[in-house]
Amino acid sequence: MKKNSRIKLIFLSLILVVQSFSLASCGQKAAASNPQTLTGIVTDVHCYLKKPDPTLDSKKCLQMPACAATGYGLAVLQSDNTYKFYFLDGEFAPAATGAQATAAKLIDDSTKADHFYFTVTGTLTGETIKADDGKSYPVLNVSQLSESDG
Repeated sequence: MKKNSRIKLIFLSLILVVQSFSLASCGQKAAASNPQTLTGIVTDVHCYLKKPDPTLDSKKCLQMPACAATGYGLAVLQSDNTYKFYFLDGEFAPAATGAQATAAKLIDDSTKADHFYFTVTGTLTGETIKADDGKSYPVLNVSQLSESDG
């Protein structure tokens, strides 16, 4: 009889563990799928890593094939005056897709020479992309992207 009780206890414990992992995973998916709107400066990751102030990235630089090929993202000013970088979704140039292609078109069509403030609505899916500095940056799955005044 004791053996049956232990087996039942082990079985029930396993069910509870599986259910808690399932609930935790559902919570993470729900949090990741909540759209958020961010305003920041569109820059390529190469210039983001090289320049202390992403507002200094120029249209000419953003349009350079070598810079665009490193991927566009949004540099969002934080309360401590540093920037947090988010990659925009899609394949990078030269065969840009998704928000990467949309950002390239908005940059091309803009009359500005620099200070490319954009407002982005999207979701963080948990995906990251590793940049040349060895750090991984989150990817925004973009549903809306537009130029803004900052």
